[in-house]
Amino acid sequence: MTLNGSGVCDISRVLWVSINMVLKIIRQQDAMTPEPAPPKRLSDAEVDEMWSFIGKKRRQCWLWYAFAPKTKEIIGYVLGRRTDESLARLLDRLAQRRITRFYTDDWESYQKLIPSYRHWIGKMGTQRIERQNLNFRTHLKRLQQRTICFSKSSEIHGAVIKLYINHRNTVQPLF
Repeated sequence: MTLNGSGVCDISRVLWVSINMVLKIIRQQDAMTPEPAPPKRLSDAEVDEMWSFIGKKRRQCWLWYAFAPKTKEIIGYVLGRRTDESLARLLDRLAQRRITRFYTDDWESYQKLIPSYRHWIGKMGTQRIERQNLNFRTHLKRLQQRTICFSKSSEIHGAVIKLYINHRNTVQPLF
């Protein structure tokens, strides 16, 4: 239910279980769910970041992730601030993959950390990841920009994002 836009309180109310039970199940599923495991070699990857909140609107959390447009999989992600360090952590996770080209927007961190001969900047190369951003915000209520529903803890926030990415990578839409 959380992968279809329901918050923890919604799930608790609909299933007639305690909020603690819902949180316990999310934590258990998170522990059993592996990180994304993309192919070792990819020709293209689109990289983008999107923000959400944890606890209150002043406490932003950024999701940095890479998307393989040919396989339509999310191949790596990190949660953090909108800093060079967060992007560096994502690039470290992608270092084992042989990615030929990175497509990004014009954010300065990308220009600093991705070598220019492997880096393409512009809207033409990031259309699919921008569409994925919309999917994230549509499917996960806690990521919507104009809402009063957001995560209260970074642990559950990260767990729900990890579960969504795993579900999205393993169950591809038919259309």
